[in-house]
Amino acid sequence: NSSALRWNVRIPMIKLTVDPQVLAALQADFPKPANSARRALDKYVQRLEKMLFQAFLFGLTPRQRKFKLYPLALSTLWEQGGQVGPKRVRVHKWLVDNDVPLIQTVALGTNISGLISEVKLSPWVKLSNTLDIAPSKLTAVTSDAEIDAYLDGDQASNLALFSLLYPDFQSHWTAAELYARFDRIDVDVKSLKSYIVWLSTEAKLISAAKKAHAIRQARLILSVSRVLGGAYLQRKKPSEFGRMYYEGVSVQNVSKELRRALLGNCWEYDIRSSVIAWKMGYARSYLTSCEPGAELRRVFSATLTYLEDKADFMTTVRHYVFDKDSATPKDLQNKLLKQAFTAISFGARQTSHGWQDASGGWNNPALVTILKNPDERQRFMDDATVKAFVREQNNLDTFLFNQVKANWPQLLSLTCVQTDKGQVSKSKVLAYLYQHGETEVMNIVRKAAAQQGRAPIANVHDAIFFKRKLSMDAKSEIEWQMREQTGNPYWHLTATELKRYEPRHFDERQEELAHRWRIEKEQEQAQFYMAKLAAIGGHSWAATSNTDA
Repeated sequence: NSSALRWNVRIPMIKLTVDPQVLAALQADFPKPANSARRALDKYVQRLEKMLFQAFLFGLTPRQRKFKLYPLALSTLWEQGGQVGPKRVRVHKWLVDNDVPLIQTVALGTNISGLISEVKLSPWVKLSNTLDIAPSKLTAVTSDAEIDAYLDGDQASNLALFSLLYPDFQSHWTAAELYARFDRIDVDVKSLKSYIVWLSTEAKLISAAKKAHAIRQARLILSVSRVLGGAYLQRKKPSEFGRMYYEGVSVQNVSKELRRALLGNCWEYDIRSSVIAWKMGYARSYLTSCEPGAELRRVFSATLTYLEDKADFMTTVRHYVFDKDSATPKDLQNKLLKQAFTAISFGARQTSHGWQDASGGWNNPALVTILKNPDERQRFMDDATVKAFVREQNNLDTFLFNQVKANWPQLLSLTCVQTDKGQVSKSKVLAYLYQHGETEVMNIVRKAAAQQGRAPIANVHDAIFFKRKLSMDAKSEIEWQMREQTGNPYWHLTATELKRYEPRHFDERQEELAHRWRIEKEQEQAQFYMAKLAAIGGHSWAATSNTDA
């Protein structure tokens, strides 16, 4: 009964240790009934632990990780943090009024800004995260059983975590009721454990903060899979923009390496240059409306080259943007260019100047964030090929936006496509159109695959994962269905094989080492025996020779 554990077992991820002076001060003000102060403080701490857990679960920004800040709803902590004494004083208020607060407010959120408060822990409390791993504990293990025991955790803690993640879960749900709320993925448990071991003991090219974050996500998934017999549930969170998102840790928001670890051996099929391919589906309509009689390849030469021969396109731009003395590693240059073109296709600003938002935060344009070197960024924006690409994308963006205004004006009244000031955002309208189009075509992919008896093991927006590789005929049929049903000839699936993290097999390694040790001992014994025989033989020869003399 996991619900019975909800309040009796501490969350197996966040543990707060409060300075004893805090409890002593609270007991001094509220000595009766006995233990009432301790119970009140415990309740407050448990509430705070859960809220910190949620902050970790949904992910901290790089800035928050750097400065150890946590997004928390202070009003919720105030209301649910408990009360103490006959006058029912709020524990949170008492802690603040008596100069022993467990948290300190750094930025106060408001309903007007729509932002949640940011806090940091005070000197009166210490935080430990039981999903963190000490590398020394894993480097010292000598058997698979020790790895399993360390990573699996105890069942009570796993159930407590499960209860917190899925407080509404009911064991009597039918499959239809379950899958109306969640998408299930099957976890390759051995691969996931091997990934955790690798990340903890061998990974060198990842920052400590990112490593800790990935380990927490991996261990959270592993903990849930221990309760569900190898499965993990992703709570559905549909977006007004058309996509299906998930709350908390999911296959969508983990790193590619963690995704590979939890899914194991499989094949990923993603739409090649999806947003650009989607826009090009409207290219002929654009010509009919805006440039009658014009040749498609002339009007959209850069975009078509990008879609049809991206490698050559990227090589040309890379040669112009990054000189031979560039500090940007060569293997990173193409990745940055791809991100830059994707940002442009989503309407990124063609400027290097940042701006301040309504909440006072500073925002840099996407291109500034991607191409940090100002000279390289300027060469990118000055490149003739890039300029042509930007012009073509802007023409399609304007055409699509005008089509919405003329044919679907009701879309412009949706709050989700408006700014905070109530003005229609062109980029949000285009994102709305694209994500609905993306969902439509991916539904076609899933249906066409199902007709061939192939069910996906995971979905990530414009990507779909299958346990086995699709045959050429199956892939061609699915692509034909995508193009035929949407009228867009530019849809194309790109296949990538994912390999699981192979188990370390400590038992086999130990057996191999023991076998080598036995062989070495046998060789030493053999050498000692042969040396002894030689010594005995030499003595006998010498004795015989003396007798003959």
